[in-house]
Amino acid sequence: MSMIGQYIRAIIFDLDGVLMLSTECHRAAFDEVFRGLGIADFDYTPYAGWRTPEVIADVLTRRGQSASAETIAAAAADKSARARELLYASQPLAPGCEALLAKLAADYHLALASSGSRSSVDSFLQLTGSRSLFRSVLSGGDVTKAKPDPEIYKLSAQRLGLKPSECLVVEDALAGVKAARAAGAEVVGLAGTYSPEMLREAGACETISTLAELEDLLSSGDARPIDSTSWTAVIPAAGRGSRLGFHRPKILYPVAGRPILDWLLDCLEPNCSRLVFVLSPEGADDVSAELKSRIPGRFEVVIQETPTGMGDAVALGLARVRTPNVAIVWGDQVALRPASVESCMRLHAGPLEPDATCPTVMRPNPYIHFDRDAEGSLSGLRQAREGDTMPAMGESDTGFFCFQAEPLRRWLDRLRQQDVATGSATREFNFLPVIPLAAAEGLVVTPRIMQLEETVGINSGPDAAGVEEYLRSAHGCKV
Repeated sequence: MSMIGQYIRAIIFDLDGVLMLSTECHRAAFDEVFRGLGIADFDYTPYAGWRTPEVIADVLTRRGQSASAETIAAAAADKSARARELLYASQPLAPGCEALLAKLAADYHLALASSGSRSSVDSFLQLTGSRSLFRSVLSGGDVTKAKPDPEIYKLSAQRLGLKPSECLVVEDALAGVKAARAAGAEVVGLAGTYSPEMLREAGACETISTLAELEDLLSSGDARPIDSTSWTAVIPAAGRGSRLGFHRPKILYPVAGRPILDWLLDCLEPNCSRLVFVLSPEGADDVSAELKSRIPGRFEVVIQETPTGMGDAVALGLARVRTPNVAIVWGDQVALRPASVESCMRLHAGPLEPDATCPTVMRPNPYIHFDRDAEGSLSGLRQAREGDTMPAMGESDTGFFCFQAEPLRRWLDRLRQQDVATGSATREFNFLPVIPLAAAEGLVVTPRIMQLEETVGINSGPDAAGVEEYLRSAHGCKV
C-alpha cells in the first residue's frame, strides 16, 4: 500500500532522468569534455543531479588539476553545448510523459525543478508544449546552492504557495532525493540511475521503475467526476456529404457501421448538459430528426445560412451557451476517444483554471501549426489553407477544444472587429486565430493527450476507410 499522504497537493518533477531519459546524453557529453582535459575514466553516476560547473570543479580538484573559474566555465559551456546537441538529436522523452503530465495537472499543481541549465529546461518545454502545465519552473541557474541542498525544492513550494510537506517530488538521483527530504517534501524515487534500495536509503518513501507507475501510485480509484451542468458542447456541422458521394449531411455519414453523429455523442453526451449543433439550412431537419430520437430535449440547432468559416459557426453556437464552459468539436471528428475528451475536460476544470484547453498533436506535413517562443509558450499560428509557410513537422490542433465561454465571446468579437482572423486566401472567418490571442491574454494549456489517429476529419471516402481500422481497435467495434 502506498505510503504517500492524502494531503499531497502538488507534484514537483526533476527533469533529467525523470521526464527526459537524458542520462546517456549527459554522460557522453561529460566524457568528451573530460577526455579533452586528459581524464579518460570519468564515472557519471555519483554526479547525477549535480550542476555541470560543480561536477567539473569537483572532478578537476580530485585529480589535482587546475580548477580556475575560467577553466570550469569553459568546460561547462562545452559540456552544455554538446549535451544540447545530443538531446536535440535523440529527443529522449520518458515514454508517456506528455500525457501523464496532462492527467496529473487535472488534480495537482505541477512544478519543474531541474539542476540543468535554463536552455535545457526550455528545450524540454518547447519540445513537449508543456510550459503551461507547470505553475513553477526552476533551473540550476535560479538557485545559489545545488542539490543535495534543499533550496530548489523549498523555492518551488514557495512559488506554488504551498508547504514543502504538501508536495511530492519525483527524483532519480540520490542528491535530488536528499534535497527534497531536507526541504520537508515526500519523494518518489524513479529507479534507473540508482537502484530502488539506494533511493530508499536516501529517503524515498516509494520507488517506481517507470514513470507510468506514478499515476497508479497516486490514484485513489475515485476520479473527480465532471460536472456536466457546467458544460455545453458546440458542434459546427454544416458540412455536406457531397465529396463523400453521400446525399445527407456529412455528420450522418456512416463510418465503421455508425453515423459520425453517434461517435460524437459517445464523447459529449455523458459530460455535457446540452449540445448545440450548427447546421446548414438543407441539413437541419434531417439532423434534428436523428437528434430527437437520441437525446430528446438536450439539444439545440442553429442555422449557418452560408459557409462563412468556423469562426462564424462557433460564434453562432456560442450565442446559445449558458454554461460557464464550452466544449467545441468539429462535426467530422469521428475518431475521438471518450477517454481523451474526458481527460481534456477534467484538466480544464482542474486547479490550473485555464481560459482554454486545446490538445495538440505532432504531425508531418501539417495543415495547421502552432509556433512557440524560446521558452515554449504558444506564440503564433500558421495555416496551409491560407498560404502560410509550413514546417515539415508541425504541432496541430485535434479538432477538439475547451474554453471558458465568456472570454471566448470577447476574443471572437475582437477578432471580428479587428478583421485579423479573416483568411487572406479563403476570406473565411477562421476560428483557430483565437488560440494565440487567448495565449497572449490568458492561460491556454495544450496537453499532448490524444493519439494522431484521433484527429482525422472525414472529408473523403479514403479518410473514412482509413479511420475504420483505428475505430475497430480503439473501440472494439465490429463492422
